[in-house]
Amino acid sequence: MRVVLIYPAMRRYSGYLSAQRVPGQVCTHAGLSILKQVLERQGHSVEAYDEQITPFTPALVAGADLVGVSIQTCNAIQGFRIADSVRALGLPVVLGGAHATLNPDESLGHADYVVRGEGEHTLRELCHALETGGDLAAIAGLTFRRRGETHASPARAPLSSAELDALPWPNVGLIAGAASRLRYPLNPSIYFTQATRGCDQACNYCSITKVFGQALRHRSVQSVIDELGARWDPERQFLFFMDDSLAVGGTFLKQLLTALIDHRLVPKLGWHSQLRSDVARDPELLALLSATNCTFVSCGFESVRDLSLKSLSKGQTVRDVERDVAQLRERGILVNGFFLTGTDHDRREDFGEIVRFAHRIGCTLAGFMPLTPYPGTPMWKKLEREGRIFTRDWELYDMQHVVTFPKNMTPLELYLGTLRCYPAFYAGQSPWKQLRRLLPHWPRPVLAALAVSWPLARHWVWSREVVANLDYIRALRRLEADPRGGFPQLSAQGLALKDLWSGRELKRVIHSRPVARLGAAPAPA
Repeated sequence: MRVVLIYPAMRRYSGYLSAQRVPGQVCTHAGLSILKQVLERQGHSVEAYDEQITPFTPALVAGADLVGVSIQTCNAIQGFRIADSVRALGLPVVLGGAHATLNPDESLGHADYVVRGEGEHTLRELCHALETGGDLAAIAGLTFRRRGETHASPARAPLSSAELDALPWPNVGLIAGAASRLRYPLNPSIYFTQATRGCDQACNYCSITKVFGQALRHRSVQSVIDELGARWDPERQFLFFMDDSLAVGGTFLKQLLTALIDHRLVPKLGWHSQLRSDVARDPELLALLSATNCTFVSCGFESVRDLSLKSLSKGQTVRDVERDVAQLRERGILVNGFFLTGTDHDRREDFGEIVRFAHRIGCTLAGFMPLTPYPGTPMWKKLEREGRIFTRDWELYDMQHVVTFPKNMTPLELYLGTLRCYPAFYAGQSPWKQLRRLLPHWPRPVLAALAVSWPLARHWVWSREVVANLDYIRALRRLEADPRGGFPQLSAQGLALKDLWSGRELKRVIHSRPVARLGAAPAPA
């Protein structure tokens, strides 16, 4: 069979202010690279595309026997558009990914098949059944329609550690265009991999456990070491673990970092991953982070209020965060802190406190995101029960836009307050010092070029975020005036020249309640 796999882009512009996207670098869909290799082992011809690199056109799927589209909530609408276009060509479509898993009935309205949960075995078995005329009902984790009726087979158990070891290694270079040195000159310096899946925590706003099950699984240490050893490249010396919860439990990460040292695979430019800050409470693990050249970590701190942390089932306190970050900084490990805004215990005046807290504990980078309930999570069910979700426009579910009624402020106040945290946090910081701390081993000419462009790029992204969302801001103003008036389905906006002249609205956004009132203090040296 000829199979085409696609990861849709988000049509609505979002500056991804929380992710600090770097020009010249792309982190594409690792899951598609694994699925591509799984199906190729089965003898199929497979192409994989990420729309942020290669936008969809019908020519991409010409002659395909099956087209797979992997969707998150924020790109689900674009995924549905692609699926509808492909089906209009008479080609079968299978949808998978987090949103399809949590919303299989909605997804089946745009596809012939829906893969729920981890897709490696389910997609392989689906292709085999389509080739041989096998029984679709016997495939675990599959939803499909037969004679007008929807059939959902039993859920597939999460893959075991042994099964993860048996899978091909993730390789983002297999996504079409991702390996282009001309478009992404920074990518050759970065090695992307993934060692774990799932999470054993119970944060009630997170969809990871709903998709992968509340179980953290990991490849064997030997599997990761074999991968890194086989692909070791003197030019590719920054290691990026794309894991959701690399350090939960701690034991596996200790063994992995010890093996990096023993096999002389410590990356000279450093490594980064998303970790819980409680890794700093284990002296042995903290020493290993330092010894393996951990450059910086991304941590979800979520709130500066203990009541909010408790309501989110986060399992940590504000004092825990302060102690953890102090320990990390003492070891020279930089911190990218993420904060959620708009919980039931947050107030209008808390935005300034969040920025001051991020400065006080010494975050080098910070992301500020309105609380976003994802379908199927406990948070979604709670807010839906209370009638506080005012739109199901999935393009707005990108952790940049507000989609619910907060308890202690209006949606407009939450959106603008969160957006203003960025210039308040970064005001007055020296890009050169920031980059030297963040990437201490990178060549000085590269750091100098980034330092010159950093302030301009950051200001441009923030300004474009405001301009590109003027219709959204106007809709929030109408909602503020009449909460029962409903919220429109907004068309995705790009940055049109005419939008630049929407001066009155833009000035209202930028100048109402000036950023300076957030009271940002200088970041510690």
